[in-house]
Amino acid sequence: MGTTKVVEINIAAQLQWNCFRAKGGHWVGVCDPLKLTVQADTWAELMEDIGQTLDLMLKDLLRSNELERFLRDHGWKMVGGAPSVAGRDVRFDVPFIPALMRPPRGSQRSTH
Repeated sequence: MGTTKVVEINIAAQLQWNCFRAKGGHWVGVCDPLKLTVQADTWAELMEDIGQTLDLMLKDLLRSNELERFLRDHGWKMVGGAPSVAGRDVRFDVPFIPALMRPPRGSQRSTH
């Protein structure tokens, strides 16, 4: 039984997530430039879920042949160029900056 080699693609990006603890006690991360919101029970889970969300988003863009345009539009680049990914499992590594914020005022339903 063969194993599929995982290709890690590192992305050079400057991406901030505004993070806060909601009234219910869970953690919320909001990325305004990408219009994404992630929620988790703990800070550690939030950090992991943000990474997984970015990975899944970029995999979807790769499958739909929209990745190059997305990277260009956001001023991001693949570190080391685009590797051959045919028949391989891909994992994207995107650095992000979690910025601890105060919870938004008013209804939390207005958050993306």
